[in-house]
Amino acid sequence: MMLRNLIVLSAFATVALSSAQAPIGPFVPVQGENFAAVAPGAYASFPAFGGNAVINRLGMGGALAVSNAPAPLPPASMPNAMFGRGVNVQIRWRQGVWRRFGGVFRVPNAGIANNMMQVRFYLNGVFVGAPVNAPINMAAWQWRGWAFPTTAPGFNEVRIYGLPSVGYVGMDNLRVAP
Repeated sequence: MMLRNLIVLSAFATVALSSAQAPIGPFVPVQGENFAAVAPGAYASFPAFGGNAVINRLGMGGALAVSNAPAPLPPASMPNAMFGRGVNVQIRWRQGVWRRFGGVFRVPNAGIANNMMQVRFYLNGVFVGAPVNAPINMAAWQWRGWAFPTTAPGFNEVRIYGLPSVGYVGMDNLRVAP
């Protein structure tokens, strides 16, 4: 009985380790989004990544804010950047399964004291990998990127959460690759 339990636990540990994503540096994207094609304003959702994905708000009572002004969010690359104003962010690709995701992130100048973001990865609506937390600040854009090992299934959806407050994670120069 004890050997059987050990085998089962070992199998679960192998699956967990094979699906854990690791931090990575900048990479050459297959698809990217810098919000240049999105007019400044507030949205519930909009097409992104050249029409291959849709960015949606997660939650109600707020909006996806595309900004080209130093207040509340100076773009990392002109002309625009985006953040969830009181909502978290979902990016869902219509095609493709990806293993790498990254971009530059910061807190918008909106009086919100977020100092962390959490990224969760999904494949066909099923949570994969592990949630990853990364520090963010109001002073500067910072690169954050993650890769799944080749033994993992990959993802076609990313959800980005502000911590401790809902939303308020600024993002620009997002990218994905297999």
